[in-house]
Amino acid sequence: MIISPTTARDAQKINCLACGSVVSMQAQRCRHCNAHLHSRKPDSIRRTWAYLLTSIFLFFPANLLPITYTSYLSRPSQADTIFSSIVLLWHHGSYGIAIIIFTASIFTPFFKIAVLIYLLLHQHPQRPPKLQTKLYKFIHFIGRWSMIDVFVVALLGALIHGRLAQINPGIGIFAFTGVVVFTMIATETFDIRLLWDNYRHHARTRT
Repeated sequence: MIISPTTARDAQKINCLACGSVVSMQAQRCRHCNAHLHSRKPDSIRRTWAYLLTSIFLFFPANLLPITYTSYLSRPSQADTIFSSIVLLWHHGSYGIAIIIFTASIFTPFFKIAVLIYLLLHQHPQRPPKLQTKLYKFIHFIGRWSMIDVFVVALLGALIHGRLAQINPGIGIFAFTGVVVFTMIATETFDIRLLWDNYRHHARTRT
């Protein structure tokens, strides 16, 4: 098994997490942006667990509580959850929008939570964590699209408000926003390099 001979840490170099500059590990602050230097994200695992558990706690009310209240003319307002909104859009033939909202509002948050749990529970890989790295990069990329459901609700409310119907946000939309925000923060605080550190340490102890 071939192990990469040198890392930045082995070469006594450190990457500034603020500006990306590579400086000597002996330095306390970055000479470019004056930020404190850390070889790895401080307290990464504990902070990631904290944000992730918060997002899991919010995931259930986000999907069970109403995200919108819709009133048509003189009819009483109707409460809709994320899933009931998807079913309604599908029933009215808006298949593309229904699929987009399902993907962004239900599948993506669940997938991100599942991947983060997997990464946190597999801190000592026996093989190079290439798959874990790809999964981490993927959830980091898709995180920016998770708020699309909130944007759709805001757009529908702006287009319909004052005409035949009114759309008002429900408490579920705030829980969903919390899920999105906390999963994004959890993704940012997790340091994938820790898995590579643990793998290299394990590989070296076997040789």
